Amino acid sequence: MKMKMEMNEEYLNRGMDLKRLMLYLQKKIWLVIMLAVLGACCGGIVYQMLRSMKMPVEYRAVSKLYISFGHDESGEVYQYYNGYTWNDLLDADPILDLVMMRLPGYEREQVQEATTAEILSDIRLLTITVKGENEKFVREIKTAVESGLREFASNSRELEQIEVIRSGVPERIYWDDRTVAACVTGAVILGLAALLAVCFHYVFDESVYVQEDVEKKYGVKALGLLTRNQKGLQPYARELRANIRYLLGEKKAFAIIDLANHGDTRRLELERALSNEETDVFGGGQGEDDFGWNIGKKESANQKKSEYEVAAFNENILSEEECRKIREIGGVILLLPFGIDTGRKTARILSLLRNQDCKVLGMVIAQADEEFLNRYYA
Repeated sequence: MKMKMEMNEEYLNRGMDLKRLMLYLQKKIWLVIMLAVLGACCGGIVYQMLRSMKMPVEYRAVSKLYISFGHDESGEVYQYYNGYTWNDLLDADPILDLVMMRLPGYEREQVQEATTAEILSDIRLLTITVKGENEKFVREIKTAVESGLREFASNSRELEQIEVIRSGVPERIYWDDRTVAACVTGAVILGLAALLAVCFHYVFDESVYVQEDVEKKYGVKALGLLTRNQKGLQPYARELRANIRYLLGEKKAFAIIDLANHGDTRRLELERALSNEETDVFGGGQGEDDFGWNIGKKESANQKKSEYEVAAFNENILSEEECRKIREIGGVILLLPFGIDTGRKTARILSLLRNQDCKVLGMVIAQADEEFLNRYYA
């Protein structure tokens, strides 16, 4: 019991097997990719909804006016108007009064807030920008400002005239389209969340994938791997046969408990694996997807009875009678399914076998994925 507790503590405190983790992630990467794509779609949809529903309605009209300056007493041209001067002039009474005369029903503050005057480069080129929430409002103020400036220039000593060279129509202002950025953000957020969820699941996953998992977690012998395509050309079948034969010695009988509840199928697989000395354990080397599905059609091809007698029990039918049979046979081998979390069931069965004085000879990982194993042990 003490050794068992120490082994479990060592298992819980085990380091990260990076190669095992990478192979595990390879089988789950499709989920991460799918969720990243879903995140991109959601990000784009949410952004478009916010853009259409939350973006304020605002219109803007831009006019370009050309200023012809007058001359002073010495014949010099008045050129001291700049961007700040024109902004101040638009808010001052001389020009604003002329503008308000053309805007009955409007407040002076509305016009002041909506209008901006700028000298961008050439002091003779004045840019007037009018913004507002209503297209009619923007159009009327723009027209009134243009007319007011022309009248102001005609009555000013410093200016000869102001000519409108371009009068823009009110256009709605939209936010910059950042759909691509929203999609990328959504993909990154949901992709990272999926990756973290997969890693979190890996940390708490009690499934067994390789023999080292069995030895560290349960502290019993890991006798080998029963792969989905059992072929003698693979090392796994030879190693499994050698370990069980050495463990049994002269005995030819043992019991198995299959935690996936396919005991009869696993029994036939083990009997053939232990009895056959040929290079290709199950004949043909055709690479069937699952040897268990092909046992029936191979029985007629090989009538030779196995020298090993395997008593198969499923985890869900164990009772006092089954435990008595296991004691009579002399020991039992537990078959754990590859990549399926049966940790709690296995702990329960081990407790039952220990209480019933049933000897556990070891464990075998059944239905192991050969591609995973080949990459892991490469």
